Amino acid sequence: MCAPKKKMKFGSFDIDLQQFALVVNYTTEVHHFDEFGTSVRSEKLPGQKVIRVPPNMQGNEVRGYAQEVIEKCKYVPASKADEVERVLFHLLEQRGGAQEPPPGRQRREEPGGGSRRQRREEPRDAAPPVLPHADVEAIEQYMDQLYEESMELKVQGVKCILRVCTDPINLEILVDHEISLLGVLSRELRDGGKKSFDLSVAVVCTFLCFSHFSQFHPALMQNQCGDAILRVVEYESHRHQVRKEDMERRRMRFLELGDKAAPEDRKLFQRDEKKFAIQVNRQCKLMHVCLMALLNLAEEIAIEKKMVNRKMPELLAGMLDRDQEDLLQVTLLFLKKLSLFEENKDTFATPDTLTRMVQLSTHPNVHVALLALHVLYNLSFDENVRGHLVESGVVKVLVDHLRNPPFRHIVLRLLYHFSMDERKSLMAYHRDGIVILLQLVVHFPEPQVGKDLVALVINLATHPRAAEVMLDSGLFPQVMIRMLRNRDPMLCKVVRHISAHEATLEPMCELLVSESVRMSRWMHEFVRMASVCSDNPDLLVEVLGTLANVTLPGIPWGELCEVGLIDLLTKLLVPGFSEDDVVLECVMIAGTLAMSQDAAQHIAGSRIPSMLQELLIEKREDEEIVVQLFFAFQCLLLEDTVRDYILQDTELSSCVMWFARARNPNVLEQATRVLQLLSEYVGDSGDGDTWAEQIKAFRFEQHNQEWCAALGEDLSPRGESHSGGYGYGYADDRRGGYGSGTGEESEGDDGPEFAYRFATGDAQELENRDWGNQDMSELMRASRYVT
Repeated sequence: MCAPKKKMKFGSFDIDLQQFALVVNYTTEVHHFDEFGTSVRSEKLPGQKVIRVPPNMQGNEVRGYAQEVIEKCKYVPASKADEVERVLFHLLEQRGGAQEPPPGRQRREEPGGGSRRQRREEPRDAAPPVLPHADVEAIEQYMDQLYEESMELKVQGVKCILRVCTDPINLEILVDHEISLLGVLSRELRDGGKKSFDLSVAVVCTFLCFSHFSQFHPALMQNQCGDAILRVVEYESHRHQVRKEDMERRRMRFLELGDKAAPEDRKLFQRDEKKFAIQVNRQCKLMHVCLMALLNLAEEIAIEKKMVNRKMPELLAGMLDRDQEDLLQVTLLFLKKLSLFEENKDTFATPDTLTRMVQLSTHPNVHVALLALHVLYNLSFDENVRGHLVESGVVKVLVDHLRNPPFRHIVLRLLYHFSMDERKSLMAYHRDGIVILLQLVVHFPEPQVGKDLVALVINLATHPRAAEVMLDSGLFPQVMIRMLRNRDPMLCKVVRHISAHEATLEPMCELLVSESVRMSRWMHEFVRMASVCSDNPDLLVEVLGTLANVTLPGIPWGELCEVGLIDLLTKLLVPGFSEDDVVLECVMIAGTLAMSQDAAQHIAGSRIPSMLQELLIEKREDEEIVVQLFFAFQCLLLEDTVRDYILQDTELSSCVMWFARARNPNVLEQATRVLQLLSEYVGDSGDGDTWAEQIKAFRFEQHNQEWCAALGEDLSPRGESHSGGYGYGYADDRRGGYGSGTGEESEGDDGPEFAYRFATGDAQELENRDWGNQDMSELMRASRYVT
């Protein structure tokens, strides 16, 4: 058997005059469980606790002693504080020595009953309770008061009902009452809410008690309680607008009087202002409880849509000009919920509303400012909204908030939205903000920097000016050390972006090798890190990309090759082994190595040139990789030690001539440059024709495409055009070759084998002729002569 569980439940209060004590009646519920934890039986044991009251206690000490009773007796709820005070006052009255009357009665000083100083130091009369004492058993009597004609009786009845509802245990009893209590209250709010402010507040507060529990929402909606509350919000919003316009007219009229205003006019204006302030303050209290109840009911999307159809977003936007903090909090909380949907966002995200929310983001109340920032975050997903916010000066506000820890999380997310486009330049001019971001990166408590923080720093690093600020902040070396220690791919991306700018690459390298930093071998660490992070492709791409960006003279590429860079490239450039991002960075590094005389020797003794040719065939559909491959070959051909290896052991010429038909201007430009180099350095191919003559013939056809096409049609035996122009087997681009847009090879191509037919003799003769001033007709006649 499991140990029984006991639960103390409060009952009622009594007084004991003989012992001069307060008696608390309670019930102990004992639940017994079996070995499986299942309740087998329960019992209720009544009990009493006698709390002796000090015999010399005065009336002004009742409130403090009542608080002590609640603190000592844990089963006495805090909501019973007023009742404890009343029982204690009753005990003092029964003794006949009460020094303070019960709440609601006024005490009179008898003449000469003490000195003036003593009377001044005595506390004032205890304030009457906000709600009267009420019992759930008398709920029908309170409901009967709602049918009285006197508004005071109605208000008294509603307050008693509200008092009963403050105890959650009674809510289920009231909902199941045979007479629909919620229906009666809803009717009273619609009929008498405009006549009595106290009635409206009491009824809405009653609805608020029920709305805290989701199981009572169907009953509230069935009795149209939400509709009645929304009617109050609409009416009070319209009333406030009318009062505000009227007060503005009075203010303008008073200002027009100027020095001519009489003392009576000034007093009248001051009285009007005071009256308006009182009305606004009272109305804010009512609107506060109304919005709280509606916000609880809006948990269901269907109910929220009904509120939106009643223009709830516009009503909430109109309340942002209030000064009451509680009302601002619930209004912003409601707007935060509604701003999750784009349809709602479009209804209230006006320039005036956005400007007001930017102002609220600097509110002295931290809760109001945070809620305003959360609403702005939900709205900032829209590019147009971001434009309006920039005009409102929100970036400066966000940078200032970075210094306050409670705001950093939401501020980082907001700044990230502004850094996704060209608006990142605004942040680049706030040096203090960038320095704070780097400080947060360096001192981040976890090994991996938070995504929100590092994503913002990455976006800013893509801007040249922001990158310069990061280098000048004095924190960049610490960022580099943290990246090398924790191998954070996101921090490595920051370093990569900074190294990608021409204006910051050289200062970055000079900073790292300076005496104060002493990181002259940071590239060696990058190579070692890349060699062991094959299981982390994200970090590998960033490390290789950083190395590829370093194109400054004086870099010890030969030492890096000896450290393991050549072996790393050989492993990663195996066709089908690495992702395209890794392949692209490796090709760029190979091109950089080719421009270094020390590294070229290492390349000549490796398999990298032949692997680059294989990649050229495999990645022929990826134009970006093809362009980088051609640039790498162009750099390799300029080095004597590598050039001979390429010309003897590769078939680069045939590959380049095939790519020279591309329509992409970048591919065509790079292929043409490689062809030009090949025509200068290429030797005999051993096939009977030299590659140099074939390249010259191809370049001739490439620069005289129209003439060769016309010549091919004229030479066709039955009017059929040749597949490749003047004697060559290159498929026409219109038939689907490389660069035609189809992504497939034509039927006339032999695929990767690139077998071509050349007529070098005729091409050489045409090339040597002087076509200087001849027009197309003369060229056609010349073509017939050649044939």
